[in-house]
Amino acid sequence: MSWGKGFAYAVLLFIAIGLQAGLAYSLNVFGAQPDFLLTLALCTALVTDSVVGACVGFLSGLFMAALSGTTVGTYLLSRMLAAWLVGALRKRFVRSGFLVTLFGVAMGTIVAGVLFGLSVPRMGLLRWLTVTFVSALWNSIVALPLVLVLRRLFPPLSPVRGKTYF
Repeated sequence: MSWGKGFAYAVLLFIAIGLQAGLAYSLNVFGAQPDFLLTLALCTALVTDSVVGACVGFLSGLFMAALSGTTVGTYLLSRMLAAWLVGALRKRFVRSGFLVTLFGVAMGTIVAGVLFGLSVPRMGLLRWLTVTFVSALWNSIVALPLVLVLRRLFPPLSPVRGKTYF
């Protein structure tokens, strides 16, 4: 990656941090809000691969723990594993589209919610299900414009049978 693309990605990361700190909590629906940092990690994993996704998931967990003031290890592990799994999902699809992005981000959000909920059980099952699935919907909506920007930063990896990834 060139310095310009790295700088552009750093700007995206800081925009996500700012949106998470300033805007996300005002978009509360049924106790759930969009998670801009997790969405950035999952979209990056969809556009690149599982290793890059895991690294960005680690950063996402680190920044989210700093913003929320809660358990660092739980955020780190849940987001890193979720982004890694979504990056591994990317290898299964030759062409990415609208549905793959929606499914990947929703699945990654649910995986992160399950891992986080198992390690920090703070709410009842029905409330947890509502928050997790509404967050998955929020993150899928946020992912659609974000993945278009990320596709410009990370060009297709290699042609496969005349088609390219993303």
